[in-house]
Amino acid sequence: MLRNRVFTAVVGGHFMVDVLNSIGAVLLAVLAGPFGLSNQQIGLALTVYTLLGALSQPLFGWIADRLVGHTLQLAAIGVAWMALCYTGVALAPNWTILLPCFMLAALGSGLFHPIGTASAAAAVPDRPASATSIFFFGGQIGLAVGPLLAGILLGIAGRAGIVPVAMMALVPAGTLLLAQQTARSRRSGHTAPLPQRRLWTKLAIVLLLAFIVLVVVRSSIQTVYQSFLPKLFSDRGWEPALYGALAGTFMASGAIGNVLNGWMADRLGMRIATVWPLILSVPAGLACFLATPVWVIFIAAGLAGMLVGGQHSILVLHAQRILPVRQGLASGLILGFTFASGAIGTWLSGMIADQIGLEQVMIGMTLLGLPAAALAFTLPGRTRPAAVAEVRAGLQPETGR
Repeated sequence: MLRNRVFTAVVGGHFMVDVLNSIGAVLLAVLAGPFGLSNQQIGLALTVYTLLGALSQPLFGWIADRLVGHTLQLAAIGVAWMALCYTGVALAPNWTILLPCFMLAALGSGLFHPIGTASAAAAVPDRPASATSIFFFGGQIGLAVGPLLAGILLGIAGRAGIVPVAMMALVPAGTLLLAQQTARSRRSGHTAPLPQRRLWTKLAIVLLLAFIVLVVVRSSIQTVYQSFLPKLFSDRGWEPALYGALAGTFMASGAIGNVLNGWMADRLGMRIATVWPLILSVPAGLACFLATPVWVIFIAAGLAGMLVGGQHSILVLHAQRILPVRQGLASGLILGFTFASGAIGTWLSGMIADQIGLEQVMIGMTLLGLPAAALAFTLPGRTRPAAVAEVRAGLQPETGR
């Protein structure tokens, strides 16, 4: 898998895209004093940035589906666009110029993600779940590295410290262009057949609706954890360094969970790789909120992150297979829908927490893992060898292997 140039190129691109995505919050926190930014302004800027990146993904996925043979070039443009915009953020003389540069950077992320997701699975058709999980692992590591790197560079050089990070993005952009040339040189000269789509029936519609609800519930659980773990333990009197480390533990273990669940899905099927982790996430989450020893809370948070966060790549892969559209649009639709539904779930949870308490809301969200697991029984089991061979035959001309 790691000798596949297309696959390694999109994973490297994902890492760098999410490094840039993750420095926004640190950057705006640093600029709050010099530019006189309020919490409301910072929150609004980050929310609009997220929505621009999420809601543009279906459109860019649709465009990529119509430019077959140029998808990695588009992904390279997305990475280079983010490098250009963040360079503008670093050099902008005032907030009026900085804000548009920051917002426009989100479109580069929106362009890259659906193409990268579809390309990762297509590049390794015999192990699509593992390939997709490693692709998202690269992005999550970027999300973890970005704030640390930005904090160091901003502390040393101020906003100008963002420039070398932005320039680093040109490396994966160039790698993606080289991978596109490799893919073209190895194509067999004929167009790959489109995968066969089953006719929509009432049962298929029911299964699709169950899948949509599953995505909404699981995404909301994960996003609520990410958003409110620091606040919950801050309310309990923990120091920022300690609850920051707890939130980092949850995020890092989610990245590991993606890889483990991808491996499990390739061998045992999506159903087992989703149902059991969601069931086991309930006692892990409850232990995190109800235990008192710090070491138990950290272990429980790590287990909860691994079990809750591990299904992201699997559900994206399943959406690519069942939606009656091409892979780029399917990837854009599921990613945009996942991020948007998680944001809405977090917003609703925050409103309810103001009425009944944050701990009660967190416990309630954890218990939603059980109905989510029930919905996951609608996912497919282990893929038949014949089906894998059919996917390989249909996608290999596009992989560049």
